[in-house]
Amino acid sequence: MTIEQVPTWQQPSHPDFIAVETYKSGSFSKYATASTRIPSGTTIAEFATTATPATDKAYSSLQVSETEHIELNSDLLYSNHSCDPNVIFDTDAQVVTTIRDIEEGEPITFNYLSTEWDMAQAFKCECGSKQCLGEIQGAKHVPTKALEGYFLNNHIKRLLEKRDGSSR
Repeated sequence: MTIEQVPTWQQPSHPDFIAVETYKSGSFSKYATASTRIPSGTTIAEFATTATPATDKAYSSLQVSETEHIELNSDLLYSNHSCDPNVIFDTDAQVVTTIRDIEEGEPITFNYLSTEWDMAQAFKCECGSKQCLGEIQGAKHVPTKALEGYFLNNHIKRLLEKRDGSSR
């Protein structure tokens, strides 16, 4: 079964940096790639202007606080998960920034655990990274030690502190 989200926004939404490609097979039909070579440290998108509050968490939403989710309403929706990501979604600054150089055509990926506490739709990660975390269900389901070295948004850090009963 192919899951298809019909865009409600004008495409391409971020043509300077993001292209949307179509998978030849698999569960999801589209994914975001770099439309050009992007140096590390580049802000490739701001999502404050396109995002809208989500009524509930969904596979398409992004968690931005301990209790709130948003719909991105842009081609950022097609950014997939990787345990070795090339961008971060900073929910405080509401920007997407590269954390390493990205080559043209390379998929745009972020670590879903950096934003999601308890995901609406868990999945088996197939990123192929040496540090692959396996089943991705949200940061709630991962030992804090396993998350060390990853960028985590402040709401995830706070939720981990509450869960673990200490401050980091």
